[in-house]
Amino acid sequence: MSSPEGATPKGTTLILRCGRILLYSLPVADLFCSQTERLKHVVTVNAEIFTYAHENHDMERILSQTLNTIDGRILQWLCALLYPRWKICRLPGSDFIYELAEYSTARSEGIFLLGASAESNRLAVEALRARFRGLNVAGYSPPFCSDIRRPDWNQPILRQIEKLRPTHLVVCFGPVKQESWISRNAESLFSMGVRCAYGLGGTLDFVAGTKRRAPKWIQMVGAEWLFRLICEPRQRFFRTMTMFKMPYFASKTRRREIRVICPDLPPEN
Repeated sequence: MSSPEGATPKGTTLILRCGRILLYSLPVADLFCSQTERLKHVVTVNAEIFTYAHENHDMERILSQTLNTIDGRILQWLCALLYPRWKICRLPGSDFIYELAEYSTARSEGIFLLGASAESNRLAVEALRARFRGLNVAGYSPPFCSDIRRPDWNQPILRQIEKLRPTHLVVCFGPVKQESWISRNAESLFSMGVRCAYGLGGTLDFVAGTKRRAPKWIQMVGAEWLFRLICEPRQRFFRTMTMFKMPYFASKTRRREIRVICPDLPPEN
């Protein structure tokens, strides 16, 4: 299916390949839709996750089964270079969590916030409740654990989720760990009523206000990574070095026609 230069019909979902990953550019209403027969696992792909998926076979396997949105500005630019005829949308989790809250409030669907520190988790729940009246949102901050397979750490988390049976689950354990945890527990989560699970990294810290988000102009020029490195040099140095490998892996893309799903256009023959 073709499109005029730079034009993408409203409501269109684009599925494209960058490196070895399939990425989705889609409306937020489709992203949050809970009418699904299995858990919808959403990965917000930035440079760090993109690189991990090319260096870690388990991460590549997970992302072959998930709905992968474009989080990073530089990744969005690379995709635009690969597919210049299409408007590629960026959906950073730190922004769309508010759209998720608005969507869930309107449909009386519950949200569960999992991860971050106890303070950030509590403040994020309070902030969302204050901003969206009537929102059914709760949270839980488990103690730090490097091994997500430990039953004594995992079972209390699942009991909290089972008790509340939220439609949407936001997991903030950090890249790789959060994606692995959701993947390992997908069937259990679905049986507990969870329909959509999102790995959103440090989003709860931003919602809570315990960490500062980069100014809008820094985000627009694709330098949010630099701002976060300056704010947290020790924590982010090696993670930042990892992301510089992204253009190399993206350059290996076996480009193909974008798959287009558009409700306003007839299906292809």
